[in-house]
Order: sequence, then C-alpha cells, then structure tokens
Amino acid sequence: MTDKVKREQIYENLLEILSEDLSVSTSDITPDFKLRDGLQFDSLELYSFVIDVEERYDIKISDELIDKVDTMNDLVNIVDELINK
Repeated sequence: MTDKVKREQIYENLLEILSEDLSVSTSDITPDFKLRDGLQFDSLELYSFVIDVEERYDIKISDELIDKVDTMNDLVNIVDELINK
C-alpha cells in the first residue's frame, strides 16, 4: 500500500511541476497521457520538464531513460525507481 501512495504522490508532484513551473493546464492529464503528443512538447521542453523533476527529487534521469518516456506513468515509474535505489 505504501508504494501505491508514494507513486500517487509522485504523480501529483509531476502534475504540480507541469502546472506551476511550465504553466500547463493539468485538468486533462491522466497516467496514460502522452507527454510529447498531448502537450506538444518538443525535445527541449521535455528536457526542461525533466530537469525540474530531477531538481525536485534530487535525482539524475539519464538521456536513455528520458528517451523511453512516453506517458506520465512512464515518468512516474522512472522517478519511483530512481528514488528507491
């Protein structure tokens, strides 16, 4: 149960970053939401978002992992894995 709560908190934090740091409306964003397509992020904007996430969690997400990010859930999985190493 704790892992699920933690993952939900990560998801909420990611929504907060999108909303506050990048001025994105998060009302339609779900775990299956495709970041690149849905937000029309180009590579630079995606990297900017990832940097904000790295700073929030004091982690480093490799370029290889960033390239694997398609949905919000993908990013939640990566953050969860990195903070629980």
